[in-house]
Amino acid sequence: MQTPDRKKAARLLRYQFFMLLPAVLGAWAFGVNAAWSAFLGGFLALAANLLFAALVFAAYDASEPGKLATRMYVAEAVKLLFVGLAFAAIFVWIRPLNVAALFVAFFMVQVVTPLLAHVLPGRE
Repeated sequence: MQTPDRKKAARLLRYQFFMLLPAVLGAWAFGVNAAWSAFLGGFLALAANLLFAALVFAAYDASEPGKLATRMYVAEAVKLLFVGLAFAAIFVWIRPLNVAALFVAFFMVQVVTPLLAHVLPGRE
């Protein structure tokens, strides 16, 4: 059974997944390199949020809310570490890299999607 919060998280992750398409297509206007860089940036944001959701919404004992709060802080720290290491790996190993497309797509998936989720239908 899915809780309302788990449903909201799944809906947001779906929106983020579908935000990848316009990010990559928009970057494609600047070349294949830009499109691949945009894909990496957007996918990195999506993967980090999937990791966070998996850590937060794993089974836990609801009678101990302190453990849930701790789990959320740990999940956010793991997510930030993952993003930092992934960006470092991308900068070291991916050549050529369109840095603007990488960061714009990351921003679109990470920041714009949650803002849009508040105005799109289906909000509970």
